[in-house]
Amino acid sequence: MKTYCIFFFLIVVKYSALAQEYSSYKQPFQLNLYSETLNDSVSLEITLPKGIKNNTDAEYPIIYLLDKQNQNNYKYNLNTIDYLTSLLWMPEAIVVGITFPWKKRNKWTNPNISGGKADDFIIFLEKELNNELKKNYSISNFNLLIGHSRTAIFSSYALSKSPDFFNGAIANSVSNFDFGDKQQQAQFEFFLNKIPSIPHKYFYYFSVGEQSYGDLHETAVDTLNSYLISKDLPKNLEWRYYKYKVTHNLTPGLTASRALSEIFKDYGRRIDICFNLAKASKNKVPWNGFQELYSSLSSELGFKILPSELFYNSIASEYYNDYDNIYGTKKLNFTLEVLVKAIEKYPKDFSYFSWIGEIYMTQKDYEKGLLFLNKSIELINNDKSISKSDRISYIEEIEALKN
Repeated sequence: MKTYCIFFFLIVVKYSALAQEYSSYKQPFQLNLYSETLNDSVSLEITLPKGIKNNTDAEYPIIYLLDKQNQNNYKYNLNTIDYLTSLLWMPEAIVVGITFPWKKRNKWTNPNISGGKADDFIIFLEKELNNELKKNYSISNFNLLIGHSRTAIFSSYALSKSPDFFNGAIANSVSNFDFGDKQQQAQFEFFLNKIPSIPHKYFYYFSVGEQSYGDLHETAVDTLNSYLISKDLPKNLEWRYYKYKVTHNLTPGLTASRALSEIFKDYGRRIDICFNLAKASKNKVPWNGFQELYSSLSSELGFKILPSELFYNSIASEYYNDYDNIYGTKKLNFTLEVLVKAIEKYPKDFSYFSWIGEIYMTQKDYEKGLLFLNKSIELINNDKSISKSDRISYIEEIEALKN
C-alpha cells in the first residue's frame, strides 16, 4: 500500500508539472522545423501570450531561450518571463525554446570558419524560423537571445555577426572570445563599429560564476569585461557584467531576471512617467507628451509600443480619483476625454462605456448617461466569454447606476 501511494504521488506531481499554468502565457507547444541551411531538423517549443488573438495591434518581440534541453534553467527562465510580463514590467513576447542536442551543440555554436555551423544557424533563425513565425503571428523586429556556456558564446557571436536582426543577448557564463579566439574578437569589434549608425539600443548582458565555486569561465569573462571597460563604446550599447559566487550551471537563473528587468526598465516605468506628465499639465490632458514617450520608447527598443488598456485605465483613474486635488473641477472632463479615446481603440470593452455613463449621470446629463449605460449592457449580452453569473452581476450594477 505504501509503495502504491508513493507511485501515485509521483504520477500526480509529474502531471501537475506538465499542466502548469502561466499567468500571461499559454501552454507551450512543440514544433520540429527542418532547416534547408543546416540540412537538419531543429526541435522548438513555442510559448505564446494568452491574449495574442485579441490584441491585433500588437507586434510581439521574440525571445530565443537556447538550451531548452537543460530543463531546470529553461523552465526557470520561462517562469521569469511570465513573472515580469504579468507584473507589466516587460511586454508580452513570443518565446522560442530551442533544443541544442549534445551531439550537435558544439557544431551549431562554432562559426563556420572554425568548422562549425553557427553562421548557418544564424541564417536559420533570421530567415527560416522568422518566416515561419511571420506566417502565423504579428512579430516585431526585436530579437533577443538568451544562452548559457556554448550557447552564450553563440548568442554573442550571433549578435555581433547580425546586428541588423538581433537586438541583444543575455549570455550566461559566456567566455565570449572563447578563451582567446581572435576571429570572434574581430567580429565583435565589427559589431561595435557598425551599431552607432543604427537608431535603436543594443543590449549585451553577460555573467559568470567564480572559479573557486566551479565556473572555469571566470578568467575569460573577466577578460571580456576588461576589454569592454577599455573601449570607447557606442552610446546605443547598454551592457552589464554580473559575477556571482556560484558554480557554472547556476548563472542562467541568477542572470535572466536581472538582465530582463534592466533591458525593459523604461517600458516598466512608462505609466509612472505618464502620471508625472499628467500632474505637470493641470489644464489639459498632455496627449503630445504621452505620444512622445511611447514614440521614444519604441525607438529605443526598436519595435512599436502602443498605449494599452493599462494606460487608459491608469490615466483615467489618475484624473477620476484625483487624490491630491490637482485637477479641480476639470477632473471628470479629463476622465471622459481619456475614456472616449479608450473606446476608439477598445470598442467592445463594456467597462469603458459603463464608466462614461456613470460620469454623465453624475453630471446630470441623463440622456448621454443612459445612452452609454445601455450600450454597456448590450456589449455584455453580446460577449459570450462572460459567464451567466458575471453577466447578471454586471448588469445589476449598471442598472443601479441608472437610478
